[in-house]
Amino acid sequence: MEQRKSSDSSIIGKVAAHVPDLIVYGDFSQEVPFIESFDGVLLFADISGFTALTEKFSMDTSLDRGADQLTQTLNHYVGDIVEQVLIYGGDILNFAGDALLALWQVQRSQLSDIITLALKCSLRIQEEYGVRETEVGLELRVKIGLSAGHISKVVVGDNKHQYFLVIGRAVDEVRLAQNLAKASEVILSPNCWELCNRSMIEIERIKDQRAVKARYIKNISETEFDEFFWKCTEYLQNYPTGESNSILRETSTLSPNDKLEKSLRKFVMRNILKKIDDNQPLEYLSELRPVTIVFVNLQFDESANTLHLCQAIHNASMKISDTIHVFSGKINKVFMFDKGCTFLCVFGLPGDKQADESTHALDSAFKIFNFCSEKLMKIKLVSIGVTSGPVFCGVVGHRVRHEYTVIGQKVNLAARMMMYYPGLVSCDAVTYANSRLPHYFFEELPQTEMKGVVNPGVVYHYLGISEKTMIGKAYLTKERSEYYPLLVTQCFLGREKELEIYDTLLKGFVGSTEGRIIMYEGLMGYGKSQLLAEIAYLGQKAGHRVVAMELTKVNVQQNFFAIRTLMAMFLGIDACKSYDARQHILQGKLRGVVEQTYYCLLNNIFLVKFPTSAEVSKMDNETRTKEMELFLVKILQKAVEKDILIFVIDEAHFIDPASWEFLDNLLSSIPVFMVMSLAPFSCQARLPCVSAASIINNAKTIYVQLQELKPSVILQKACQDLGVVSIPRELETFLIQRSHGIPFYCEELLRNLHLNNMLIFHLWEEEEEVDDEWEILFTNAIKVIPSKTESLSSLDNDLYICTIRQNVKLQNIMLPPTLKGIALAELDNMSPSEQMVVKCAAIIGLTFTTELLLHILPEWTKRKMNQTLATLVDSHIFKCFNKRKDSQNAQSQDMPSIELLVCQGMVRSTGQESDIRSSVYNRIKQEQLVMQCSIMAFCTPLLQEAAYEVWLKSQKKALHLKCVSYLEGQAHKCRRCGEGDFISFHRHTVEMILVNTESQEDISEQHKEYPFSEAASLIINTTLKNLQAPSFEGMERKAVTAEASLATICSPESVQRTSEDITTSTVSKKLELLLPQDTEKETLKALKKHKMLPEENLKAEEIEKEFLERLDEIIQHSDRDQEKIRRLGSCKCEEIVESVFVPLARHCMAMGEYARALYYLLECAAAYLHLSNNYMAFCNLNTAENLIKSVDFRATVINQFEEATFYSLKGEVCYNMGQMNLAKKFIRKALILLKRRFPFTLIGVFFKTLVEVSKHASHQKKQQFLYRRSKGVPSGRLPAYTVAVSRWEKKLAFLYQQGHCLSLLWQLFSLDTATNSKKFCRLAALMKVNSAEESEDESQIISSYTEFSLCCQMMGYQDEWMKYELMAIQRSSHLQVIGGGLLTTVKLAQSLAYMKLCLGNLPLSIQLGYRAHEMCVRLKKPKLDYLVLCMLFKALFLSIRYQDCVRVLSWMEELVVKEERIIGMAYFFSYCLELLLYAGFSFKSFKECLEFIQRNEKNCILMSQNSIMLGLYSSLAIWFARLHQWGNFKEPFEKARRLLRRTSASFFAISGFCRFLECEVLVLRKHIEEKPESVRDTRTKTLKDLDQVLSRCSTSPIYYPRVYHLKAYTFLVLGNEEQSQIYLSKAFKLCDIYGNLLEKSWLEISNEWWFTGKDPMEDLWLKAAPDFPKWEIGMTERDFPEIHKTKYLLRVPVLDINNPFPEPEIPNV
Repeated sequence: MEQRKSSDSSIIGKVAAHVPDLIVYGDFSQEVPFIESFDGVLLFADISGFTALTEKFSMDTSLDRGADQLTQTLNHYVGDIVEQVLIYGGDILNFAGDALLALWQVQRSQLSDIITLALKCSLRIQEEYGVRETEVGLELRVKIGLSAGHISKVVVGDNKHQYFLVIGRAVDEVRLAQNLAKASEVILSPNCWELCNRSMIEIERIKDQRAVKARYIKNISETEFDEFFWKCTEYLQNYPTGESNSILRETSTLSPNDKLEKSLRKFVMRNILKKIDDNQPLEYLSELRPVTIVFVNLQFDESANTLHLCQAIHNASMKISDTIHVFSGKINKVFMFDKGCTFLCVFGLPGDKQADESTHALDSAFKIFNFCSEKLMKIKLVSIGVTSGPVFCGVVGHRVRHEYTVIGQKVNLAARMMMYYPGLVSCDAVTYANSRLPHYFFEELPQTEMKGVVNPGVVYHYLGISEKTMIGKAYLTKERSEYYPLLVTQCFLGREKELEIYDTLLKGFVGSTEGRIIMYEGLMGYGKSQLLAEIAYLGQKAGHRVVAMELTKVNVQQNFFAIRTLMAMFLGIDACKSYDARQHILQGKLRGVVEQTYYCLLNNIFLVKFPTSAEVSKMDNETRTKEMELFLVKILQKAVEKDILIFVIDEAHFIDPASWEFLDNLLSSIPVFMVMSLAPFSCQARLPCVSAASIINNAKTIYVQLQELKPSVILQKACQDLGVVSIPRELETFLIQRSHGIPFYCEELLRNLHLNNMLIFHLWEEEEEVDDEWEILFTNAIKVIPSKTESLSSLDNDLYICTIRQNVKLQNIMLPPTLKGIALAELDNMSPSEQMVVKCAAIIGLTFTTELLLHILPEWTKRKMNQTLATLVDSHIFKCFNKRKDSQNAQSQDMPSIELLVCQGMVRSTGQESDIRSSVYNRIKQEQLVMQCSIMAFCTPLLQEAAYEVWLKSQKKALHLKCVSYLEGQAHKCRRCGEGDFISFHRHTVEMILVNTESQEDISEQHKEYPFSEAASLIINTTLKNLQAPSFEGMERKAVTAEASLATICSPESVQRTSEDITTSTVSKKLELLLPQDTEKETLKALKKHKMLPEENLKAEEIEKEFLERLDEIIQHSDRDQEKIRRLGSCKCEEIVESVFVPLARHCMAMGEYARALYYLLECAAAYLHLSNNYMAFCNLNTAENLIKSVDFRATVINQFEEATFYSLKGEVCYNMGQMNLAKKFIRKALILLKRRFPFTLIGVFFKTLVEVSKHASHQKKQQFLYRRSKGVPSGRLPAYTVAVSRWEKKLAFLYQQGHCLSLLWQLFSLDTATNSKKFCRLAALMKVNSAEESEDESQIISSYTEFSLCCQMMGYQDEWMKYELMAIQRSSHLQVIGGGLLTTVKLAQSLAYMKLCLGNLPLSIQLGYRAHEMCVRLKKPKLDYLVLCMLFKALFLSIRYQDCVRVLSWMEELVVKEERIIGMAYFFSYCLELLLYAGFSFKSFKECLEFIQRNEKNCILMSQNSIMLGLYSSLAIWFARLHQWGNFKEPFEKARRLLRRTSASFFAISGFCRFLECEVLVLRKHIEEKPESVRDTRTKTLKDLDQVLSRCSTSPIYYPRVYHLKAYTFLVLGNEEQSQIYLSKAFKLCDIYGNLLEKSWLEISNEWWFTGKDPMEDLWLKAAPDFPKWEIGMTERDFPEIHKTKYLLRVPVLDINNPFPEPEIPNV
């Protein structure tokens, strides 16, 4: 047994498993070809159902099924049958797809007994495995034929590759017997029946056949059969006996033998040997893979004897092997089939995939057909069938005996085509299409019914290459679309720059004396053909002479084909069918160009018959060729005298060398304008010829490299390909991520979705509004408007939108076969080591770390990995990232902006050699770069997907598990942020094992960061001593009563009632009187009594001043600790989310660890919300929801906290997207699950408020007690909390989540215009305070006080908002100036700056903003810093401090560019636009701002930021409206309008809304001037929006003056001057109240312009536009003397006094 174990793992044992005993123990001394004859019994078993099973799995789009399950099903079934054959002493000769042939080799005298033994084996197989049900509902059945007699073994091949087959009468009979069998039957051939012991076998006769059906073996008991069996084994030479009788096959115990191994390796395909040598499991070869199948059948003459057959098969195998080897094709099987020899050849096996395999297969098939038909002796008929498509490729059989084979419908179809279309090369429609060969290479064949084939499609006869059929037949196959041209107002294919280059060069070409070339280079699918079709159209439209052609791969081998075809098309003889027609046309066109005696030079190239003149007959071949070329040049010379001649050549890399040489000479002598497209020569197997390299490197050649399309263009293309105006956001993301900007990939992905019925199309109405639904949260904003100048409603045809069918999961859609084939071609051209690295990296994802890659690579060293990675980087398979931020930019930005690369070509030609020393140096340098690189990514996502799909399910699961075990230790926030969970204390709430990190989440994250100076601590301690801790008394009794009442109010029955219902009752009317007065007064009284509010003599200004001084002190002393800050580094949370949490969720899903996957999906969603990426949060929550609803997850009881968190996160996303009703719904659900039910009714609010006031008092009393006990303790965390922290993390998780939900809820109610919403809002904010106080976390308490203050300010409770604000400031003095405490102080400063900005206290907002910025810089908090800078800029801008504005903008630019934060960049460019619109100078030009918006508007992060995008689009619309560019105005205006209902009432949203209002007002003025009949509708809409913004301005009263200014202008243009003056006066007063100096300066100009000005004013803004002066750093207002007057004048139109706004005319019916 020890020997057997060692040999199992030896190479010779693995090789021998692929070869039968007939070969292993055969004679290797003979020269091939040779024949050996012997006697034996053959068993042929055919398994039905395999093909149907293969098709079932190949159509399954689930990533968890497919090749893995198919391999297990096949091998379990086949393995059982093989095991039975081996037990009974049989030798498996070969596996032919879904069939196997077995042999018992014995002496002739022993045949009778061995037939009985083989029959017993067959009956046992039928008894045990005759019918087997599979998991997918299909049955597998087996039918068996037996024969016996004389057999010959034929071995053919050479010293590298050898093949064997058995021939003879017995072989023919066993196949015939099997054909007679039905499922579960065993048939004996006539000769077998003659040779067997008939007395032992019960049979059944078959009508009209000599063969018989065996029923059973009779007259023998089990004991007697055992004796008979062991007697038979003595006849079998290689049957395991003695100590080896416990093994199935003797070859599994082979000892290492180099000579034998070398001989056996010749019979195994090279692909398999590579895997064996690399010690890789053969299961890795099993996959569903697109390949091309070639069946070659040789029928021989009846007179051919065995020697004839042997030699002919040998010659055929050599020719076939040599022919297909060039294209990486392989002979998989050689066997006798229907009285002929059949070769099964496969193109595209693992390691052999090539891009043009269908073309290669047809070309090889044609060469093989010609050779076999003409050269083989005794050949009667040659038939070849070629098919392409997905088949199962893998190892089939048993552990000790198996073979690599292919199974599938396409394999069966090729075999049937070979037999039903004899004597020719036939191919299916897929091969015809994939070859991309000209149609005249094929001829459609009549339909023939073929056995076992349903719907074979069109079958073609491949004619091969014929010179006579190719005169001028090379037209462009890509037609220009009339509906979607490349160059329109909106260029849908994104190639406007490429066309601009063509147009510019063509204009400069006019009058030139030399030729000019533009070469467009791009990989397959980049849209080269579409581009050239457009150029050909544009040239013809301009009146130029255009000749356009397209070449194919075969043309490169045809001498002078390109020029001959080009000239034939130029001369107009390409459509002629006869030589005399061509000759007649040529005579007419050549008259006067050259002498008629030279016409005969064209005979060979145009296949005409001009008489050969005496002059030409005397020329040698070389002279004739030169004269012929001169002849063609003269023809073109004559043509260019009249017209501009443009030659367009698609696929120019297929130009033959002779044609390149002619073009090289032509361009230097004749002014011909040439446009070519070609694939990069670096991607081709050959270098360009010398002439081609000369043309490419010529100074007159412009080389343009096509780049990937931008995401916005992919969206437009998808809509146009589908014929719709809108697609879902999910589909857009799917296309962007999977197409990688390549048009062809996008088309194939859409085609695959459409063919599989995954898309639904609906009619679309322009003003269609939909209810708030989670599923369509990101859908409605994605629409493509057909034209900027044409309204959708004016189009004649109906407009459609596309949606995704329900339950379709795009993330699980497998690649279409076309795209998978492209990726596999790239994968298979790599070495086994490179393939392993790529496949393992694919498990990790598009981006991966080298440390994790090394962790999952099987027994690799770091050196070996780095060397392989260097090769892959050099081959542009992987790319290095110096920082994780680089990789995030490549993903979060959807796609980077790529500039068009225009240059002169620099290529080497054939014959040039590379510098070896330079290559070695570059390789070493590349390895050093890889060693320094920790993060890498796939250059092409397509390759990552294809490589991932290659793995089997079990293999994936094992590798995913390794990834999870490696990553879970890193699944926490960065060190800077405390290393806790993104959902506070999340890990403490779930019943699952997570790797414990060294540092869990700290309550205030205080101990994780650095201490500050003693001076700062002294200030805090002093402030702490001054704090009077309050206590509440006498309210506990009231709380008991309130709780009892609340139990009734918050019951499920009462929840169904709305607040509107309650307010109609008598009780609610009384409560209405009580709530705003009694409750508030009681609360204030209690707060004052217990000194929670500052003493009256302590003024707010003093506390604010003290807070500012404290900030200054902290900043002043923080410089001492810069080294500690530096060591901590900047925040890495964004990197951790992308590199740890997202992969962990995916890995857990793939493993089936659904509870753990849900945990990480929720963490991802929370992290993305933290990073302001609502869309990615939405995607992760959708994935989580699908997981919760899935069948596999239903058995798992979802954790209550996680369910609450799920709804809480959904509510936050809805809030951020402006879906307020939906957000409320989700937040309420979350609070119920968190055991913090929020009342639905007004009476419930009343009682709940009493409870919360009581709680508030109780918390304050407790804090006072704890404070008194802690006197003398250094400021920091309270001792009681420190003791309890280890016991209540789970409770803290609930409290934190409650506080988060309540924070969202009060903000939601603050946006509600209902009368009672203030009460709901106030209650939510108070509940937030109580949850924070219960947590005893100072940061949470301070935050809750700040929010409660803001809530009171927004609700108009002026007596409270300032008091709670001051309480927050005083409370902050409790904090130690370390870590989280310092961060809380910064956040407080930022919150206060925001509140003061909203309220109009601009000086204080500015002071707080500057200090918060300084602290953010020292803390290295860039995300918080750019928010601070945003508020600081707005405060400075509204204060007309332009110089400071410019300085802040410069800081912001430096920050967002350095940190690459797309939201910060959006704010930056939004402010640059505001400077242009309202300040009259520029920091960035309008063009730069516009380019940023166009480049990034489809960014998934920005699309979820409605407030920012509303401001950006509105600013663009204002610009275009002011400049009267109404054609450009509509698009941004409509985009802004669609965002209105999706924005919140934040300061930035209101700012954007105010800008949108200005757009509406300008539209109203335009209608008054141009369309008076439509003014009424516009007026109503404008006034409605003005009132809506006024209601929202309660949260940001700083914008009241802007709204009243616009309202005054609206009434003025409507002719109501009196009302206008009233609103203008209000605006002035509000400017003084809130300090909006910017608006005041504009109001003064408007007032003078409208009412007080005597002389017409000059519009300085319009005068300066669009080229405003730029304010550089260091400049002052002295450099802009009229800066405060550079405002846009709101002009008043002249109205018709008698009929200012006429009613629209109604046409007569």
